Amino acid sequence: MTRVAANDATAWRQVVDRQLGRVLLLAKRMLGQHQEAEEVAQEAFIRLWRQSSCWTGEARIGTWLFRVVHNLCIDRLRAYQRRMEEGAWIDEEIASLPAPSSASPLALYEQSERRKILDQALALLPLRQRTALVLVNMLGLHVGEAASVMHIGEEAMASLLARGREGLRQRLAPWHDALVGNGHDGP
Repeated sequence: MTRVAANDATAWRQVVDRQLGRVLLLAKRMLGQHQEAEEVAQEAFIRLWRQSSCWTGEARIGTWLFRVVHNLCIDRLRAYQRRMEEGAWIDEEIASLPAPSSASPLALYEQSERRKILDQALALLPLRQRTALVLVNMLGLHVGEAASVMHIGEEAMASLLARGREGLRQRLAPWHDALVGNGHDGP
């Protein structure tokens, strides 16, 4: 961050390259819309740029960004809460990672369908549970780091994770065979 504060474009590009994907994933999972997630990510990076000259290094850059993204998303969700109906935050389809060239079209389609089912079930969880699961299980943060991002204690984070995993398990139960690839159709 010292190099970023000194207007080192290479250092800034490295920070953005390392953090952008994870920041977008968190914002998209919280908001359910790619365009909104991009706007939140942009705002978070603008704030990081502005903070670069007084960066103290008390928190890791990623943890700091996740906290900012979390707060920005909460602000947006509160602003839209009155206008949105129940269930309106189901994630739009997420582009799959590039598949190996040997993957068949059927395998790619099945992977995409499994991802849709998982994304929709995740989107139906309460926001705090969904956020906890994304931070720990998808972004790989330790429980303590995720708790810091959400401004809660580690025990509260563990509780959110347990409730979130159970809620996800219940929502995915009808699709179990399709998700684990046993060749059976969903409900």
